[in-house]
Amino acid sequence: MSIRLKNVNLSYEENPVLKDINIEFSPQKIHVLLGPSGGGKSSLLRLLNALIDPNSGEISYNNLIYSQTHPKEIRKKIGMVFQKPALFDGTVYDNLIWSLKVQKLPINKPKIENMLSQLDIPTDYLAKDIENLSVGEQQRVCIVRTLLANPDVILFDEPTSALDPQRAKKVLELIQQINTHYQKTIVLVSHDVDTAIDIADTVTFLHDGRIVFSGTKEQFMNSDDAIVKNFKTDSHGK
Repeated sequence: MSIRLKNVNLSYEENPVLKDINIEFSPQKIHVLLGPSGGGKSSLLRLLNALIDPNSGEISYNNLIYSQTHPKEIRKKIGMVFQKPALFDGTVYDNLIWSLKVQKLPINKPKIENMLSQLDIPTDYLAKDIENLSVGEQQRVCIVRTLLANPDVILFDEPTSALDPQRAKKVLELIQQINTHYQKTIVLVSHDVDTAIDIADTVTFLHDGRIVFSGTKEQFMNSDDAIVKNFKTDSHGK
C-alpha cells in the first residue's frame, strides 16, 4: 500500500513550489524528506494529507485516487503530526480520546494504557494536565493521539524543530518504536542531516521544489551531487 505521486506540480499565486514530483513511498518504512527551508518539503507533506490540492498530476494511496476521494477518507488512512503540538486544555487522556470521538471509534482505556506501556510512556501521564507538560511531552501526546486513530501512514512535519537535543531524541525514538511495533509507514520532514541518518530507511532531498535525490540513507551520504554535498557540508558546519 504505497503512496504514489505522478507528475505532481504545485504553485501558490503562480509561484511554483513543487515541480514535476514523481515518487513512491513504500509501506512500513521511515521516509525522510530532507532539504533547505523553502525547498517544498512541508508543501509535499500537506499534499499527502489532502490539506491542499496539486495544480496538476496525480496522488494515490492503495486504490484511493486523491482527486476522486473525500479528504476525510484519506485522513483516516494517513494521519499527520504538526510542527507545533496542537492540544487543548485538559488532561492527557482528554486529548488522547479526542480523535477517537471525532472518528466515532470505541474508547478503550486499558488499550490506551497498554499502548503507552508498549511505547515506554508511564500510564500516570493520562491524568496530567497538558499545561504542565514540556513541549517535548506535548509532542509525544500528539503522536500517540494520531496513532490511536490507527492510520496506515503517519506524516511528521519537523516534529523536533522546537526541542532541545535530549527531548528531540526521545521523540525520534518514539517514532522509531511506532514504525517497528505497529508497522506504520512514516514520512517525516526535516532539515537536519543527522536526523535523517539516525532514523531513515530512505531519504528524499528537495531543492527549489524539485527532487534532487531519492534513495537509501547510505546512498544519500555517498552522493556526489553538488547540491546534496553542499547541503551536507553546511549542515555539519564544515
